[in-house]
Amino acid sequence: MIHFKSVYPRHPLYSCCTVLLLFLAPSLYAAESAYLYTLLNAASAQRLAGQREWHILLHYQAVENGYVSEVDDPRFFNAPFGKTNPQAELAATLKAFFASPKTTNDVQNQHPQCAFIARYHWLNQHLRFDPQRLAPQACPRFDDWLAELQPAGLSLIFPAAYLNNPSSMFGHTLLRIDQANQTEKTRILAYALNYAAATDETNGLVFAVKGITGGYPGLFSIMPYY
Repeated sequence: MIHFKSVYPRHPLYSCCTVLLLFLAPSLYAAESAYLYTLLNAASAQRLAGQREWHILLHYQAVENGYVSEVDDPRFFNAPFGKTNPQAELAATLKAFFASPKTTNDVQNQHPQCAFIARYHWLNQHLRFDPQRLAPQACPRFDDWLAELQPAGLSLIFPAAYLNNPSSMFGHTLLRIDQANQTEKTRILAYALNYAAATDETNGLVFAVKGITGGYPGLFSIMPYY
């Protein structure tokens, strides 16, 4: 058997650093776990999982035996049963915020603090995260997106019915994101927040039946208003 030996001897400091990391890793993990436990207790004391704002953020609707979210995409939740359990979703969301900076999830390949930034800010308002114990993560994609939108207000738009566009015939509404420097002439260049059925159906009868009975998945989108 042939044995290969490295021609680059390791510096003694390398071994020292490795040993130091092995000793520090459990203590760092313990510190994060302790602070997570503190946050969970504070959230429970304030009953955050039962507050209306948390239910709005997760699109929960009250049902006979509890709650169920209107969102079907599993990537929207951090807990396995987050769709029907506001308390479990809050706990799993707080835990996800402690992920290492290089950790990303399936939501546009972002850190959980960025992928669920509205939840992060709402929970931070109530729990006042200690930045030394829960480091805030940079969210460049969100920052660039927000700078592009430059939101200063919202306008509710109800498009006129148009026979060649079935969506408008079914009471289609949308939100226009108005910028501070907009004028009546430039308002057409604003962005719009839209929620509509995802369909490429060409059969008018099938479209009508599925549209009325909820046969199409609904998607949120932001696109130019024009």
